[in-house]
Amino acid sequence: MTPSGNRITAFFVLVLMALWIPATTLGGDSATKANFSAKTPSQASFSPAIETATVGIYIMNLREMSPARGTFSCDFWIWAKTTGQENILADIQFLNAEKVIWYTETKPEIAGMTSYKRRGSGTFRMNWNLKHYPYDSQVLPIQMEYSLRDSAKIILKPDTENSGINSENIPQDWTVKAFALKSETSTYASNLGDPALGPAKGSFSLLTAVIDMTRHDAQEYWSIVSIAYVAVVMMLVSFFTDVHTPQRLTLLGAALFANIISMRSAFLGLGTFGTMADQFHLLVAAFIVLSLAITVVFTVKCHHGDDPKRLRYWSMWLGLVVGILFAACNIWLVRSH
Repeated sequence: MTPSGNRITAFFVLVLMALWIPATTLGGDSATKANFSAKTPSQASFSPAIETATVGIYIMNLREMSPARGTFSCDFWIWAKTTGQENILADIQFLNAEKVIWYTETKPEIAGMTSYKRRGSGTFRMNWNLKHYPYDSQVLPIQMEYSLRDSAKIILKPDTENSGINSENIPQDWTVKAFALKSETSTYASNLGDPALGPAKGSFSLLTAVIDMTRHDAQEYWSIVSIAYVAVVMMLVSFFTDVHTPQRLTLLGAALFANIISMRSAFLGLGTFGTMADQFHLLVAAFIVLSLAITVVFTVKCHHGDDPKRLRYWSMWLGLVVGILFAACNIWLVRSH
């Protein structure tokens, strides 16, 4: 081979080596990077585990159940345990509480866990449904939200095994049907000023203790409607008086006035309208108005010369019919509740 041929051959060999070595190096770097990426997760794909805190509550008593104020009060024990170091109870918010007073706090020793328990007393708001009062059912809630960290970092797990209520230490004529401790999430239509959430909404873990109760208080019912029943007696007596005497209108007027006073007392005592007692008062008022209409008809007939004895005879029969009709309506009203 000529010297020029050797120089050409050497040139091509050098060019091929220059192209092959960087390609091998780059390929090795890519493989190394791929292996590194496979073994080490990136910062963006890392998601820390959600911490769980077990929380329980035991209601020791129920008292001061006030439909007029829309509240109830109770004494209770509450406890929490977690694998973290913080005191969960210190940052739990009672969302429907008017006030909560703490009496004592202790720290039980549990291996590998951080545990606290507190005894307190609170007054809580609720929506009273008094449609069937005083034969009604009510749901008493106690809402507990952990708002120090959102639900993506910590959730509250209900200690259903140990939570409950002392069903013997409750107001008279009430019965506890059920108790439950439910885990929920409270979500707000805002990021609550946290730029890390961006357009997302703020959400926190929430526990709700639900006390389902029923009441059957016949004594309370009679205390509310007793004056209305007196008004019914006065109404019925009016049918047995002379048609042309003013005593008849006087009895009906007094009956209507007594019924209005009784209805007003029931409303002021409960702070709401539409209860079973209110429906009974409206029923009584309707029958008194009916009796007034009958009395007006008989009075007009008497003034037109009809026999007063004959009118009184028919008045007594109508009184019996009105009494039976009222009794039937009253029984229907009670049974419908």
